[in-house]
Amino acid sequence: MKREVLFPEYFTNFSCLGDACEDTCCAGWKVNVDKATFQKYRNIRKSVIKEELKKNVTRIRSNSSDSAYGKIKMNEKNVCTMLTEDGWCKIHAELGEEYLCNTCAVYPRIYNDVESRIEKSLTLSCPEAARLTLLNEEGIGFIIDEEHMNTNGLMAGKVQAKEEQYFWDLRLFTIDILQNRKQLLENRLIVLGMFIHKLCEIPREEWSTQLQPLMHRYKNILDDNDQIELVKNLPQNLAFQMNMAKELIKHRLTGGVSSQRYLDCLNDMLKALNLNDESNIDESKELYKKHYDNYYSPFMKKHEYILENYAVNQVFKNLFPYDQPDMFESYVMLILNISMIKLHLIGMAGQHKGLSTELVIKLIQSYAKTIEHNSSYLQNVRKLLQECGYSTMAHMIVLLKS
Repeated sequence: MKREVLFPEYFTNFSCLGDACEDTCCAGWKVNVDKATFQKYRNIRKSVIKEELKKNVTRIRSNSSDSAYGKIKMNEKNVCTMLTEDGWCKIHAELGEEYLCNTCAVYPRIYNDVESRIEKSLTLSCPEAARLTLLNEEGIGFIIDEEHMNTNGLMAGKVQAKEEQYFWDLRLFTIDILQNRKQLLENRLIVLGMFIHKLCEIPREEWSTQLQPLMHRYKNILDDNDQIELVKNLPQNLAFQMNMAKELIKHRLTGGVSSQRYLDCLNDMLKALNLNDESNIDESKELYKKHYDNYYSPFMKKHEYILENYAVNQVFKNLFPYDQPDMFESYVMLILNISMIKLHLIGMAGQHKGLSTELVIKLIQSYAKTIEHNSSYLQNVRKLLQECGYSTMAHMIVLLKS
């Protein structure tokens, strides 16, 4: 039976680079094994890796599920024990693709269930996926098709029935705002936040009459020079940005970082902006402005589409704005990730006396692998923002303003 599928245009161009990849997906995180695959491993009769599977694929004894029934052990370097020295998967080589667990068979693909349609996208923690997604100067387009798909056990997310009524209106509006290149991306993101903030004030039962006029009103802001000037003139607060960055980085480092690629980017940023426990915030502000003006801004004037594509991909694959308990929280997490990426890039630009697409891909890919795949960290960040009173539109504007 065929199902309708929706996917970004870049999706059809993806293929794994194998041992040519600069950052293997077989290291740096845990790999859960679904129940069906775990049982297949235990029932293998003849294979040279039968004993290796028995030794290295073990049960999850607490809070297990059909999708996370077992796990593959990592070695002392946090690399999958089923990986060969030349970077290939022993399971795939010896038994075939059909013996890969769901985690390994699907990655870096993301499947979501939206109404009767399957949506496919890529997570940016894979370097090749990041390149295909981010380096499209024309922006991300989408394709609707039909395919025979077996997605049992593969679904990452689903739009709930109570949310479906307005999901498509909100998604199309959001992507339209993000891809409207008449204005700088930071202004588009601020207008999007103003819209979501206003929408959250309207009782749900009134959305049927108020949603469309509200979307029309905020779309028009991007064409209104007077209103855009007001957005442009919203105040900066670099001291807040620097202090918040220090808190978030400190919070992250307490949990450890296994990705050397991300540590390289992080250390470049910390050094260039002099962001450490003893640093002077005024000095960090001056370094930020210097590196922004001299190195970051000239690059982004020609390459802002990279961050636009990042935002659009996040919105699509995460089912924004229904990926958090509250719509405004969804917006907060989107802005937090974008502002942290921007801060890293400004520091890296200063450290390297300029930016390149290779450096940007290195940062966004390793950031996604380190931060976005760590759900407990993101939940702790949400809690930190709420406890400090930073989950407000005013604070999001401060994070976005250069």
